[in-house]
Amino acid sequence: MSALLAHLSDPHINVGPGDTGSADSLAAAVETVLAVRPVPDAVLVSGDIADGAFAAEYERAAELLAPLPMPVHVLPGNHDDRDLLREHFGCEPAYATRAGDLRMIVCDTAIPGRVEGRLDLAWLEAQLAEDAPTVVAMHHPPLRTGMPALDEIGLPEWDRRGLGALLARHPHVLRVLAGHTHRTSFEILGGCGVLTCPGTHMTARLEIGAADYEVVREPPAIMLHALLGGELVSHVQPI
Repeated sequence: MSALLAHLSDPHINVGPGDTGSADSLAAAVETVLAVRPVPDAVLVSGDIADGAFAAEYERAAELLAPLPMPVHVLPGNHDDRDLLREHFGCEPAYATRAGDLRMIVCDTAIPGRVEGRLDLAWLEAQLAEDAPTVVAMHHPPLRTGMPALDEIGLPEWDRRGLGALLARHPHVLRVLAGHTHRTSFEILGGCGVLTCPGTHMTARLEIGAADYEVVREPPAIMLHALLGGELVSHVQPI
C-alpha cells in the first residue's frame, strides 16, 4: 500500500501590473514537483489559485500547471470563484478522489465575499463512510497557529470542535491538509494530525501573539505526503 501526493497551496496568480512574481513562483513549484522521484501519483493545490478571481488568472494558472503529467486536484479558497475553477479545471468545489492507494476528500470551506471559512460536517461525514486510508483537504485550517490574526480567518471554533469529534470516530483519516496561512503549522485534532502547507509565492511572517500579520518574501515550499505501509509521512520541500 503506497501513494505519493504533492501538495501546493496559495499561488495567488495575478496577471495585473501589480504582480510580484506569482507566475514565476508557481512555475518553480511545478519544476520542483517534476523533479520528485518517484513521480507523485497526484497533485493537490489547496486554494487561492487566483488572486483576484479573474478568468485570465485561472487561464494562466492552468497553463503553468499543464506540464504536470499526473492528475491535478484543486479546491476553492477565499480568493477563488467556484464557477471559474469548474470551467478551467473541470472539478466540483467538493469531491472525493484518489492518489494511488490514498483516498482524498476535498472540502469546500470558502464563503463568498468572506475571508474566514466554514465546513459542511454532514457532507464530510457521509464521505468518510468508506474505510480506507484517507486525507481530508480544505483551504481554511482547523487549527490554532498562535497568531490571532490568522486564527480569526480560519475555521470557526464550533466547526473545529465538530471536526475533532468526527475525526475521533474515523481513525482511517491519516491527515487533514490545509492552506490559507501561507506557512507550515501542525496540530493534533481528534487524534489526527492537521497540517498547513506553505504558499508557493509569499509567506506570513511568524509572530506568535501578534494582532496582525505581514506577508513577506521568505523561501517558498511545497509539501509531499507519502503513504507507507498504512502510515502517512509528510515532508516540506523547498522550491
